[in-house]
Amino acid sequence: MTQEVRGVVARTKNAPVETETILIPDPGPGEAVVRVQACGVCHTDLHYKLGGISDDFPFLLGHEAAGVVESVGAGVTDVAPGDFVVLNWRAVCGQCRACKRGRPWYCFDTHNAEQPMTLTDGTPLSPALGIGAFSDKTLVAAGQCTKVDPEAAPSAAGLLGCGVMAGIGAAINTGAVGRGDSVAVIGCGGVGAAAIAGARLA
Repeated sequence: MTQEVRGVVARTKNAPVETETILIPDPGPGEAVVRVQACGVCHTDLHYKLGGISDDFPFLLGHEAAGVVESVGAGVTDVAPGDFVVLNWRAVCGQCRACKRGRPWYCFDTHNAEQPMTLTDGTPLSPALGIGAFSDKTLVAAGQCTKVDPEAAPSAAGLLGCGVMAGIGAAINTGAVGRGDSVAVIGCGGVGAAAIAGARLA
């Protein structure tokens, strides 16, 4: 049964964002509805608003999020209602050459939910990074949900979905920081601090 929830929408390029009523369909095969508990504010959301990523307006903003799985569609076995999860940009396929080599960050066949979330007039929304978590609830591919310790604070766990992943990934995967390397990180906000942590881990 379709649900009405609130969401932050960028209707047109560089226009003020608005809190709107949006419609969330029941999850289809391979999908999950997640009740969002916390969502960080990332510069990427500003890029969407400014039209710097694509022109697929209107956008449902927000992507750095954690919440609780409310319902799942047919065939979903990795998560279940009640699971506390961090939301990921893309669900990796697990079968392509990159995934089989243990490099899922290079997956050739990532996917998101198939069904659209919409405005009340039926206008399809483009969820930011396939998530759209500046909303009470969101519809994602179940593979975008990663279970984490339910004792974790949602406001901290949500950062794993973007800032921490981006910064640590930049150091370990992209930068290939190794033992004995010197590293300079310019700009030490959320991503920069995570890049420092990633370099230290490496």
